[in-house]
Amino acid sequence: MANKNPFEIRADMLAMAKDYMDQQYQINMDFVRNLYEQNKATAEEFKKACEPYSIDEMMKKAQELYSFVSKKD
Repeated sequence: MANKNPFEIRADMLAMAKDYMDQQYQINMDFVRNLYEQNKATAEEFKKACEPYSIDEMMKKAQELYSFVSKKD
């Protein structure tokens, strides 16, 4: 296993954060779509669930993941 420099580690954390956010978005969409089809969610709730995550949210998740990597304990 090759040692990675800090830039490569950060790039990996961004990729992991994006994958996480993509999966979470898909789970939320499936859940709300099922509720909407059962008439248990409103069109407004469905519309809100369709909003993609922001770059700021992805960066926050990446920082959370990176903080684990940078811990010294």
